[in-house]
Amino acid sequence: MKIRLADAAKWHRSQPHQLAAWNWLESKISAEDLAEFAELFRAAPEIKPPPPPPWLSSSLKLIKEFEGCRLEAYLCPAGVPTIGWGSTRYMDAPVRIGDTITQQIADELLANDVEGIYVPGLFHLIPIARSFRPEQVAALASFVYNVGLGALETSTLRKRLNAGEHPCSVVRQELPKWVHAGEALLPGLERRRKAEIELFCGGQGNPLRVPYFSQRDSQVPGQANRMCFSSSCAMLVAALRPDKLKGANADDQYLRTVLKYGDTTDHLAQLKALAEYGIKASFSQKCGWADLEKQIDSGIPVPCGFLHHGPSTAPTGGGHWLTVIGYTGSAMIVNDPWGEMLVAEGRYLGNRGAGLAYSRKNWGPRWMVEGPNTGWAIIANP
Repeated sequence: MKIRLADAAKWHRSQPHQLAAWNWLESKISAEDLAEFAELFRAAPEIKPPPPPPWLSSSLKLIKEFEGCRLEAYLCPAGVPTIGWGSTRYMDAPVRIGDTITQQIADELLANDVEGIYVPGLFHLIPIARSFRPEQVAALASFVYNVGLGALETSTLRKRLNAGEHPCSVVRQELPKWVHAGEALLPGLERRRKAEIELFCGGQGNPLRVPYFSQRDSQVPGQANRMCFSSSCAMLVAALRPDKLKGANADDQYLRTVLKYGDTTDHLAQLKALAEYGIKASFSQKCGWADLEKQIDSGIPVPCGFLHHGPSTAPTGGGHWLTVIGYTGSAMIVNDPWGEMLVAEGRYLGNRGAGLAYSRKNWGPRWMVEGPNTGWAIIANP
């Protein structure tokens, strides 16, 4: 069928004078050029595929780091014919022993499985995951690709995330449970869970990297023995605003700011000083382990006040402050500005107080003196 330029123009609802112009142009064009135009005009428009979701690349990278790839079908440990990076379907049919594929097809199968099955399943089971950062989705995509959607559906991980608990705290506590095959502990799964946790929690690390300040070397007259609160808050400033405090005695610089607003032991003076350094914070007397873990998971160290004299079973004293910089299941990792404390007994062993592990069993009663969730802390906003 011959196409006329004027007919094409009609399809685009051109005006009469425009149609006349098309007719004039047609009279000047050769039959060959007109035929080429017709082919181009009839051609289907080029439809660019949508960009891949922002979490896909990180998902595939992490999965490939821990999954093996086989280009010939094999039986997985569950006895299911599998191929590539763990795909059980190929060419819209179950994989059969004897099937072979190329590396390119194996990579495409993995991308299709992650994008079309596992992440949609993740979003269905944990709707809040749609609001997670791409790297967080990628970490959970790797996890669910490994354990399966069925396991995720019945997991405590899903229950806690859907209940609104702090996502990073939940992931740090729940993923390490998935490191066994039967009764056997698999080092490969331990490494995978660690990588997934690090990706999910933004690489903040645990413990956090926080500069250590000793109160003992203060050059401010009369303050060294009583500035633990200021030294602890100075560590918070140094971690969140590293350009604000300089030098080994930077806690003295911070202390002078505090003294403009009140005494070093006054929490209101501390909050005003922190605000001057661009840190909005609050003083709480109702903190527990979960509050500390949430702050650490968000990359924020936590100054905490506790009783440092007497045995941990009956602590006494006017109080001391340190900065919590990390945690494990049994201990809090702290920077203690006075030095290393023998926590069970309530006495100090020396003046090196950076990166110490104070057991929850013995430090907990010193911090939460009146029972669970009664700890004193400075809680800074992210």
